[in-house]
Amino acid sequence: MRFEGRLTAWAALRGYGSIAPLEGGEELFVHISAFPPDGEQPLLGEVLSFELVIGRDGRKQAVRVQRSKRRPDAAVPVPAPKVPLQGAAYHQRRQLQRRLRWASVCAALLLALGTVVWLDMSRANTPAQVLHKLALAWGH
Repeated sequence: MRFEGRLTAWAALRGYGSIAPLEGGEELFVHISAFPPDGEQPLLGEVLSFELVIGRDGRKQAVRVQRSKRRPDAAVPVPAPKVPLQGAAYHQRRQLQRRLRWASVCAALLLALGTVVWLDMSRANTPAQVLHKLALAWGH
């Protein structure tokens, strides 16, 4: 069964808040994972549709939250926190950095290999006498 309520508090850094049911009653806990993965931040005062479950701590909790079609004027965007990346964003950034590091190493190795081949090919056109002198000079 679905209920409607208004988002009354939101802790953006922690990813949770509370919803006050429109029919009245105690405020309910809501976690960011209960919201649809549309990338929109919850708005204070926003009317939400949700289902109720009993959480691990025995208290009621809002799950499977859907945004209401009607957006009241009282809805206020919660400012995005200015903190270091956390959670999935942090791991995505680290994974990208690792991939870029490996790509840089591979590019450097490819450049070094290309240089060695180029030097070898350019020396192939060198007369034998010069090659013998170079071998003597380098101790080969």
